[in-house]
Order: sequence, then structure tokens, then C-alpha cells
Amino acid sequence: MYPTIQNIFLLQTGGTIGSAIHDGCIDVDPEKGDALIQTYLKSASRLVDFEVSRPFTILSENLVPAHWSQIIDALKTVDFDRYKGIIVTHGSDTLPYTAAALSYFFNTTPIPIVLVCSNHPLGHPESNALPNFSGAVDFILNTGLPGIFTVYENKGGKTQIHLGTRLLEADWINDNFLSFGGRPFAVNDRHCLSHGNARLSPSMDALKNRAHHTGWASTPVFTEKVLALRAYPGMDYRYIDLGTTPPAAVLHALYHSATGNAEGPGSASLADFIASHPSVDHYLISFKNAHGDLYATGHDLIGQGGIPLENISFEAAVTKLYFAYNQKETNPVAYMRAERFFEFV
Repeated sequence: MYPTIQNIFLLQTGGTIGSAIHDGCIDVDPEKGDALIQTYLKSASRLVDFEVSRPFTILSENLVPAHWSQIIDALKTVDFDRYKGIIVTHGSDTLPYTAAALSYFFNTTPIPIVLVCSNHPLGHPESNALPNFSGAVDFILNTGLPGIFTVYENKGGKTQIHLGTRLLEADWINDNFLSFGGRPFAVNDRHCLSHGNARLSPSMDALKNRAHHTGWASTPVFTEKVLALRAYPGMDYRYIDLGTTPPAAVLHALYHSATGNAEGPGSASLADFIASHPSVDHYLISFKNAHGDLYATGHDLIGQGGIPLENISFEAAVTKLYFAYNQKETNPVAYMRAERFFEFV
């Protein structure tokens, strides 16, 4: 009896995992996509057949929301019934944003969609490209868990599985990724998968029991723009000119205690900025409970028109704003407050 061949759809977009080093310069290399597949197949204990799509090949720092539309269009052509899962190879810099984007659009996927990247190009002695790719294949074939995930081996050798809406940008010292809330969805240590945190993460049954279908919506065209700003001491909002074509929404990342400056010279404060731009929706993040006890400055920002969002990361929030303001079915504020794929911790 011959072993069963497992089918996985592979969408490659470039990034470090699809790059090579030439004369000290790291850049995308069209040959590295095939090299990754061949390197995996040489060491794999499973029979896997990859159907490959390459809608574009870029370094992910050059990614814009229009690239999300291209990925979505490519995946909408896939017959999900034919595959055990989908792997998307991607650059590390903007991985959390694309993971969130696919989570919002494909939140009813009946099969795993797993995004992977690498810290160094394939072939570099410290590269985790192969462990990450192998980890994605193992996660798909071992669990079949429907949803959107990222798989990444941090320094120390443990492979972590993150929910697509919980991944934070990697730290720039160790190139490690973390999940919003501090714990990953799961850890794969020597092929033993353990659930990361029962209090913060959904259970595996919660993922299995969600409504699953492939009746996808129209692909968003991201014509409405979003601006994101972070608070820091000395931030002078008088330098922020929204111009004659302002964004549809502004996301303000506050300090950790849901505060931002409500006082400053002239009209330099965040409270002044919100009040002076009433035609734009201003969203505020870092709130744990917007209806609980808040600092005076938090009350001031809401009083000026700021819209608080609770328990959502910067990456998940700014990505969700692009979806909220480029759809017509739901009021954008209601869209932002409705859970799509476990983005609220």
C-alpha cells in the first residue's frame, strides 16, 4: 500500500524566506521559492504535493494594502476542498499585518491558512526558514485546525503558533515574534503541541466549532486610507497636517494605561488634535475596559470624540481599520467593535 500524498496550496510572496544574499545585499531571488520546496522535500518524512502560486515577489517592507487584495484574489481561486491547508510565505517585517488581513477576510476558512517567514535567507547558517516551513506543514497535517495562524521558531528552538490577529512585530534584537497578551496560541516542542494559554487564547474546540464556509465577500479595494500615530513625550500634533484629502480614520496608540496628552503649548496636544479634526474618526487603543476607571486624560480624549477600542493590538487594529472603511455593509465603528477572528484578548 502506497503512502497517501497530502496536498497543500503554497502561495509565495517573496520576503527574506524567498531571498538570497549577493555581495552583502539581501534581496528577493526568483529561484529561492523552488529551493525552499526542494529543501523541504529532501528532508521530509511525509509525501506532500505543493501547488504553487506567486502573485508577486517583493520584500515585505514594500507591501501596501493593495497587495492584500492580490493575495485575497489568489486564494479565492483555490478549491479549499482539494487541500489539507494553505501556506503563505511572506517577509517578516509586515507579517503581522498580512496575517491580520487574511484573518479578517478568511475568518470562516474550513482549513488551516498558515503564514511563515524567516529571520535569514535559506542557506544562511542561522536561518529558520526550513524549521518554520516544516512547522507549518506539520501543523496543517497534524491538526487540520481551521483558522489563520503563523508558525515561527524563536531563538531557543521552540516553534510557536500564533493566531493571525494576535501576532506582534518582531523585536529587532533577537528577531523573535510574540503574541499580543504575552503567550502564543500553542507551542510545538519536539512535535508535541501544547496549548499556549487557556485564559487568553481560544480553545481548539472553539476554532473547530466556528461556522466554516467559503462564500467569500468581494475583494476589498483599499481606496480609503488610514493614518496611525503613536504617543511619545514631546509629540507636537501641530506638525500633523491632514491636508485637503484627510484619511478616513486615524488610529492613536496611547500609552499603556490608556492615556495621551490632553495639555500642551498652543494646540499641540492629542486632545486638541482630535477636537480640531472632527470630520475624521479618531480611534484610541490600549484600553482594557473603557467603561471602568480611567485616567483624567483618557476621559478627555474620549470627550473630544476619540473612539476607544479595547484589548486589541496596534497591528490588528490598524489593519482592521482598512477593512472597516473599505466596505459598505456595516457601519465602520460597529465593524471595528465586532469580533472577526479572536483579535480581542
